[in-house]
Parts: sequence; structure tokens; C-alpha cells
Amino acid sequence: MADDHARATLRPAPPGFRLRRPGWDDLDRVAALHAATSRARGASAPVRPDDLRFRWLGLDSFDEALLIEHEGTEPGPVAYAAFEAFVDPWTGELDLHAEGTVHPEWRSHGLAGFLLARAEDRARLAARDAGRPGALLRTSLEDGDDRARAWFASHGFTPVRHLLELHLDLHAPPPAAVWRSGVRCRPFRPGEDEQVLWETHQAAFADVPTHLPLDLEDFLDDRLRRYPELDPGLVLLAEHDDEVVGLAICRAGTEVAPEDGWVRDLGVVPGWRRHGIGMALLRTAFAAFRARGLTGVALEVDDVTLDGAVALYRRAGMRTVRRTDVLERWLELEAP
Repeated sequence: MADDHARATLRPAPPGFRLRRPGWDDLDRVAALHAATSRARGASAPVRPDDLRFRWLGLDSFDEALLIEHEGTEPGPVAYAAFEAFVDPWTGELDLHAEGTVHPEWRSHGLAGFLLARAEDRARLAARDAGRPGALLRTSLEDGDDRARAWFASHGFTPVRHLLELHLDLHAPPPAAVWRSGVRCRPFRPGEDEQVLWETHQAAFADVPTHLPLDLEDFLDDRLRRYPELDPGLVLLAEHDDEVVGLAICRAGTEVAPEDGWVRDLGVVPGWRRHGIGMALLRTAFAAFRARGLTGVALEVDDVTLDGAVALYRRAGMRTVRRTDVLERWLELEAP
């Protein structure tokens, strides 16, 4: 919220510090700040400049981001935060997502508490502007430790999801896929399989609590059309007779790692689970990635709603390289 009223309502910088909005020239400085906090907590997959660039491209403007600098030291952020207000498509509630980090050398200066209070200000402003009674304040804790989780718990936050990023090195050939008798795998046929791909996806994920049903056109836009370079040979369908019973929607390259294959969706329709189809699809995808010269596989999964999927990926040799805890707290709009 960039108008004068919003700025006047947000609390000012703590004594001895100044606030400013970042710009693209700050990308490396903020990435270095993230790297310092990652090293301090022993994270195995620190935020890279390309990760941060991708996040910033998703911001409506730099009005949604904030740098804190110390007035008595040379320029450079000692803390960073970003805020985004939106209506949750599952609940219809107004959410304010806040992310922030404080340099480990500046943790004793109350900056984490200030960033949280600033996020509360933004959430209440968003609720007032939208005519809502309150807002759900949400944050993500990447590779957090018990101390960080306890800090958020002491401020009223409850963990609701745990997102895992998993990875597999493909320098050695993966084990061959083993298919149940009567089940075969084939690649997606553009112009012929769009309807059955959508129907199979809806059936395979209908019992996942976080699944957002999409109509055919929205599904195709999100999974296929937004990637004009998509290789149809990396979209796999498992068939029994004329029935499609499972799918794997994959692509070559991720936003930050062009050398990796990305598994976007892996699903099996309910009546065909526990027959090894998920593992066979996954290993077929691994082999297809390696045949195209890719050297790794990456994917993300929710270990709360998809705990069986996590076990499958680990049996396939994938390891967790990043954990993100999603935490929430409800904020009532204060009476004027």
C-alpha cells in the first residue's frame, strides 16, 4: 500500500535504524543477507540470487518489500521483509503473507519483533481497505530450527503445513521402472489427450485437502500452455487397457536450475493405488530426464497432506534439501 494514509499508519523505524524500499540494485545484498542467515542455521539449500529474483518478479511493486539499515554503519541491509495481501482461493479469507530475515549479528536488537509488528500493521490496513473483520497473517519459516519455531509459537502462530523440497542426483542411471502386468506408460499426445489428462488429474488429487479444482481450460493454462517449450515426452500417462490410471506432469528445467528435471504432478487414481504405478511413473520420468542430459530431479511436496508421497519419493532415492514451515495467526481488525 503506497498511499500517504497507509504509510502514515505503519509504524516508523526503531531508533538508530532507517527503512527504505529495495530496488534491483539491492538483489545481491539481500541475497547475501539470506545467505548469512542460512549459514547461521546450517541450512543445506540457501536462498540464491536467482531464487530471490524470482520472488521479486512476483511482487506487484517494491512497495511490498522493506529493508532495514543501521544508521551508524556502512550501507547494507541488516534485515529484510516482504508482504503480500491476497484472498485465499480455498477459504475466501483475506491473507497477508509476510516473509522476513534478520542478519545473525543483529538478532539482539528487536528487529524480528519490529518486522512482525509491521506485518500486523499491513494486515490490518489490508483488512480495513477490503472491508473485512480481520486478516490471516501467514509466514513461511525456511529450514527453521526449534528456537525459531518456539519464537513464532510464543507470538501466537500455529504451524499448518510443512513443505519439503526434494532432490535426486542423476549422474548415475536410476533403477529401471517395473510395471504391473497389463499397465503401460506412454507420452502425452498434444491435441488428443488434454481432456483425459485433466480428468485423470482431478480424480487423482480429489482427496487431497489442499487440491484446488480447476476447469479444463484453467488446468491446461496452468500445467501446459504457460510453458511453450514443454516437452510432451515428459508428460506421462499410465494406462490399463483403455483407462488412464496415473500421470506424471514434468518438465525440463526449473526457474532456478535449468539442469534439473521438475516433477510438477505425480498422481494415481484411487482404485489403482498401491500397485507400484507411482514408483514406475517416477522412475520412467527419471530415465527421461537423464536421456535429455539433465543431471538432477527436483520437486516439492506437502508432508502433512501428502505423507504417503513423501515416503514414495524417499524410497526412490530423493532427499530433502529444504523444509518450509507455513505458520498462521488470525488478526482482528481493531475498532477505530
